Amino acid sequence: MPTPATDSPTRVRRIYDGHAGLYAPSVVTEAAALLDTYLAIAEQHGLDREAADGEGWLALAAAEAVSRKYRRPKTERTSVELNKLSTALSNALTTEGLEVVPTPVRMGVGVAPVPGGPTWGMAGGLAVALYSDSGWELMLNATRTTSHSIHAPVTEAGAAEVAQLVHGVLVGATRDPFRRGR
Repeated sequence: MPTPATDSPTRVRRIYDGHAGLYAPSVVTEAAALLDTYLAIAEQHGLDREAADGEGWLALAAAEAVSRKYRRPKTERTSVELNKLSTALSNALTTEGLEVVPTPVRMGVGVAPVPGGPTWGMAGGLAVALYSDSGWELMLNATRTTSHSIHAPVTEAGAAEVAQLVHGVLVGATRDPFRRGR
């Protein structure tokens, strides 16, 4: 049996890969930094890293604590903020070489499928939505769909990370949250 990786970013990524949502690189980095802080405190209390987190509870706590920050805003966003972020997302998707298309998803930005990439039945690609009381949400570009959270900062820089994740799903390089048996 191979020895599992012990660096914090790899441990956090492994936890996030087991969840249905998508996690931006900055969120992984932030959670890994929190895990390193937890482990440093454990060492100050006389525990080595293996003893402190042999079962993975500290890694899980760090991953969950950070991802929760991006599920809901502290205060609801205004329509001006939503429009600014939607424009930033559209621009970031275009910068990624993706085609922005109409979508029936309320408050969504549609993204056309890419040649050779995965398809989802009759859905015309993917859509990303952002609401006044939520973080980024990924869904199929269809009238009826399920959504998966994209844990990323709700900022212009976060929009760029969301665009990179969507691009990865569309070309098959990022785990597809809509596939069974992910």
